Amino acid sequence: MMLVSDLFDDLPLPEDGADAGTIKALLSAPLDLRHGWSRTERLIDDARHAMPKRLELNVAMYKLFAYSGRLEEAEALIDETLASAAKAGGFEADPARLEAADSRWQSASGNDRLYLYSLKALGFVRLRRGNVDGATRVLDELARLDPRDQVGGSVVADMAERVRMADAA
Repeated sequence: MMLVSDLFDDLPLPEDGADAGTIKALLSAPLDLRHGWSRTERLIDDARHAMPKRLELNVAMYKLFAYSGRLEEAEALIDETLASAAKAGGFEADPARLEAADSRWQSASGNDRLYLYSLKALGFVRLRRGNVDGATRVLDELARLDPRDQVGGSVVADMAERVRMADAA
């Protein structure tokens, strides 16, 4: 059985502080892939409202949307998360306007890592929606900002390339 924590992958989570206990309780909740989507969505949504600055909860929600085929909702929340992470990190939300040489990207953590991770998610969701060109554009920007592939964007970029090759054949 999956747990809600499986939606968080390798995201940095709070170990202490006011939100830590609430997030840990949420993470231990079971996730029933056949019948529990709405229950899990309510749990995450309640946590998002209680802790609106915890962008990790947005990530869990957009992953839930993507896994359940609600790709338009996933993309909208990813866009919101990118804007929020950029605002919290003090940088532009548009990846094309960001400097790859900025030291923040060399060993990304916190909001910087959430931003990169959300770019990867945006590429994946666009690919699933059939927008190969849109996916490729965002994944190219991710590769430029994250050449060390800290968030695994190359996996999604490889998928996009395979789709592009299949479409060309």
